[in-house]
Amino acid sequence: MQMNKIFAAILIAGIVAMVAGIFSEELFHVPKLKQDAFPVAGGAPATDAAPVVEAKIDPIEPYLAKADAGKGAQTAKVCTACHSFDKGGPNKVGPLLYGVVGRGRASVDGYAYSDALKAKGGKWDEEELNHFLAGPAKYIPGTKMGFAGLQKESDRADVIKYLETLK
Repeated sequence: MQMNKIFAAILIAGIVAMVAGIFSEELFHVPKLKQDAFPVAGGAPATDAAPVVEAKIDPIEPYLAKADAGKGAQTAKVCTACHSFDKGGPNKVGPLLYGVVGRGRASVDGYAYSDALKAKGGKWDEEELNHFLAGPAKYIPGTKMGFAGLQKESDRADVIKYLETLK
C-alpha cells in the first residue's frame, strides 16, 4: 500500500507540472521572429536575408599620418584577451602580435593557424592590417579570429601605429 501512495504522489506531481507547463506556454507564448532582432557580427547569415553589400574600406595611409600610438595601445587592450604584445610573449588563443607589422602571415612558431590564413600568404603591412582589422572573417573567410572588427578608420590607424612601435 505504501508503494502505491508513493507512485500516486509522483504521478500527480508529474501531471501538475505538465499542466502548469502547458498553461504557462499558452499564457506567455512568444511568437518566433522572422529575422534576428540583433544580428551578431561573424554569425551565420540568415538564409532569407538580402545579400550583404561589402563596405569599401578606405586606404589607411591618410589616417596613419594623424594616428596616435597611445590611443592605439588603449584601443588594442580589447585584443589582450586573445593576444600577447610583449617581446617573447606567449601565444594565447591568438598568436603573439609583437613585431607583426612586416612579418609574414601565419609565421609565429608554435601557433596553429587556420588553413585560410595560411593559404592567404603575404606579409602584414599597414594596408593588409587595415583590411583585416576592419573585419577579419570578411577579409579572410575561414579565419579562426572571431573578432567583429574595428569599424572606424581612425581606430584602425591608431592600432596599426601602435603595432608599428612593437619592434
